[in-house]
Amino acid sequence: MRHRKEKSDNIEKYIPNEIPRPQRITNKLVILFLIFYGSYGVYNDSLYLPLGRGEVTLQGNAVYFGFASLLLGALYFLIEIIDHYDKRNNEFTYKRIRAVIKGIAALILLFTIAISSTLTYEI
Repeated sequence: MRHRKEKSDNIEKYIPNEIPRPQRITNKLVILFLIFYGSYGVYNDSLYLPLGRGEVTLQGNAVYFGFASLLLGALYFLIEIIDHYDKRNNEFTYKRIRAVIKGIAALILLFTIAISSTLTYEI
């Protein structure tokens, strides 16, 4: 006969994610910056984006897509703060949501830059 393990033997003690207070404050400041910077760009109809090896200035309708990308970036940081306060064992779900948001924001930004550059410069 096999020895049956009790349920308590199989389940390890779960410790929820804890994000340090300085990192949460930094995330909140980044969220505010992204929202205000994007709003300023929409207000002026020009959104300047410094990138790693260059810079891009979005104008016209491309500003709205750039702003959407910045809002998704703010949501990315907000999800990390929400994960800190959620004590359930679902960190994998939050990690997956953050990866999807990051991918969508990057795709929106890349397509916006590509389309606006082809419309701005004639090849």
